[in-house]
Amino acid sequence: MQNPFLPRGVHHLAMQLDAVIATRPRRSALPALLLGGPAAGAIVAGYRDRLVDPRFARRNVSLVPHAFLTDDVAGAPEPHVRIVLDLAGRLDQTMPQGSGALRLPLLRTCEAVLGAAATGGDPSARRRALRDRLYEELTLRRPWLGHAQRAAAHTGQGVSLAAVAQAILQVVVVVFPRWVYGLWLSRRALHWAGELLEAPDRRFPHAALELTEGGGLRGNAALVQELLVTALLRDLDRAARPSRWWVRRVRRRWSFVALLGTVGGADSPCKVLLDTYERAVAKGAPSPLLVLGALTGEPPSVAVALPAADVAAFFHRPGGRVYALKLSEEADDGAARQWFETNLRIRPRAAARADYARAVAPVAALLLAAAAVPLYVWGPDGCRAVEGGETIGVTDGAECSLAPPGPEGDQLRELERLAAAHNAAVDLSEPHRTMVFFAPLTVRDGSGNTTLNGIQSLRGVLVALAEVNASPGVNHMRQRLLVANPGDAFAHGTEVARMIVERAARDRVSAVVGITQSRPAALAAVTALSDGKIPVIGSSVTGSAMVEGPDAPARYLQVSPSNAQVAEVMTEFVRGRGATSVVLVVHPDDEVFSVDLADKLAARFTPARTVRVDYSEFGQDHTADDAARQICAKAGFVVYAGRSARLAELLNAMRGRSGCARGDGGRIGFLAEALPSEYLDDPAKLTTGYPFAEFSHVSFSPDVRGPRPHHFVRSFPAYFTGRGLPAHVPNSDAAGAYDAVIVAAKATDGAFADEAPDEDFPANAVYGRLMEPGVRDVNGATGAITLNREHRYPVGRTLYVLGV
Repeated sequence: MQNPFLPRGVHHLAMQLDAVIATRPRRSALPALLLGGPAAGAIVAGYRDRLVDPRFARRNVSLVPHAFLTDDVAGAPEPHVRIVLDLAGRLDQTMPQGSGALRLPLLRTCEAVLGAAATGGDPSARRRALRDRLYEELTLRRPWLGHAQRAAAHTGQGVSLAAVAQAILQVVVVVFPRWVYGLWLSRRALHWAGELLEAPDRRFPHAALELTEGGGLRGNAALVQELLVTALLRDLDRAARPSRWWVRRVRRRWSFVALLGTVGGADSPCKVLLDTYERAVAKGAPSPLLVLGALTGEPPSVAVALPAADVAAFFHRPGGRVYALKLSEEADDGAARQWFETNLRIRPRAAARADYARAVAPVAALLLAAAAVPLYVWGPDGCRAVEGGETIGVTDGAECSLAPPGPEGDQLRELERLAAAHNAAVDLSEPHRTMVFFAPLTVRDGSGNTTLNGIQSLRGVLVALAEVNASPGVNHMRQRLLVANPGDAFAHGTEVARMIVERAARDRVSAVVGITQSRPAALAAVTALSDGKIPVIGSSVTGSAMVEGPDAPARYLQVSPSNAQVAEVMTEFVRGRGATSVVLVVHPDDEVFSVDLADKLAARFTPARTVRVDYSEFGQDHTADDAARQICAKAGFVVYAGRSARLAELLNAMRGRSGCARGDGGRIGFLAEALPSEYLDDPAKLTTGYPFAEFSHVSFSPDVRGPRPHHFVRSFPAYFTGRGLPAHVPNSDAAGAYDAVIVAAKATDGAFADEAPDEDFPANAVYGRLMEPGVRDVNGATGAITLNREHRYPVGRTLYVLGV
């Protein structure tokens, strides 16, 4: 990077960019980064040098596909179209050697629509004419189609018998492929275009008529550009993830790169393209495209200020899509220049001949396995990969792994190994049963969620089971463990619940514990288990609908309180702090938990002094930026009634805003129903990362530093250190899961006492024991627990508000 002026510390940014470009992170959309400062333009322009191999300077050998764009297209006809096509063309031209050609079928189809002339006739005839026009364009991109079409046109001229063959050939190689192409255009996967254009009929041929010459939407520059950008991003996403059986999949681990040299005012084509990119990603378009731009004016409104200290992590965290980073105006002290002089280029994975073996080996292995071993019928159990980078299913820790690959799955893999070791130690010749921990343990790519309380809850389950199996006693059953993952937000909850039901008899399932979330999908999964006559004991679950009302599952109980009890404690705390106004943050799309809690809180607060701020858990109707803007404008005591996994994105959006970050150094009050486990494990991440607020949270268990703690506080870290692992700190989620296991184990032993010496009693007998006589005054880590037919959750439970 030949630049006479290098900002101080700019090489730290280059390190992060190099790493993300060389190996694409696992997220649905990469963020865009805009650089500000006098050197920004030269830095972005010079970064092109790092994307080509300096050893082959004359041949201009690209290391990753990239495009450098400026506002030079401003004078061209339809600059909003030209700049997108230029971006696509330059990405195509810079595909690295050995990685194949870049195919952009969606973009080229939309481009052909824009160039299609208007035709007369009824709508059906116009759609057929458009299909034929698009098919002709396809034959130019797929020459073999054109060759076949021309051959059919010349076959058999002048010979009657050959004329019949010609007609048949025309149908086979012209008429039939064109008809199939019409079906391809109308398929559901292209309905996104109709939704974007808000067409009454969302099939592509119907919606696209409005974009042909003279069409009603042809002059809508913003909509046309958004259609092209969305098509390009979808094409790039598919290009970045070719078939696993194709050699080039392993050679495309890099990110596509767009360098915007001039992101200026409202009329800047680069700025307009960036705005369009942000809208497309906000509506769900996947993007393996890394955008790096240089500001020539004020940062656009879609950009969020990025502190220099956060550069190291922002490519891997959920949250905003466009960030603005002001480069230091201090000159380099020599460190940056030396780094660039010794690191001339990025280092993506090099293509190798062994890549062909990688592609062929799985097929060969499958064929060999099929020939060498007899075929077995797979049961409903096991692990299954699903869209979004998750694995769902049921495992005993050894059968298969639910953990995602890479560092993201390290914690879950560690717990699976502990579960496998725990199960191996259970003597199957002695009385035993199996408990199932069922809760979300992974995060879907692009969901915006951070840490899940399921991991910490599973730790509590393992500690409790170790204690249960070490306890002596008559009519005492040892417990094995199955781990079940329904996916992020219980997206596959009902499917995994059926797996558990179908394994219940073979694995001698006594009860299911965990759940950890109140939401409709969780309620449906618990209902499926209840209908399968398996009792479920929830922890960290507070939604009223789980235990009250006509839809509450019959065989469900929980060791955690309800939202009514939580709202009462939160209200008393806020009033005790003398708050004059309250900002109540709620997920409007989360009826079972967040809306239920917020309604109960609002009923206790003074309406005139309470402002309700919506922050969507999913979708983009109420983003974190929207919520942060309202919260900081009100500057009241913040009561967060949302999910802990969505808290980090909101705090990132609040950081640096006036009204939240006060000039006098004062801090706003912030009470959350729950905090992510990572903040409880390391409170400094919260207090130093977001110093504008004084944080508190509700806990079902007392502070571990308090006097006379429950023995769980000591046994929890001891369990892990005794197995050569870090001394994890117990929290409310771990304590609740621990209590759920203890309750389930006591009910199982009670059922065994009733049925002894018969060990094969059904799980429904455990449910019967929970109902009558129930469990009374169990010494739980969260307090005394009494559950029975009349009390499906603890009544009169003491709750705690802990500071951070």
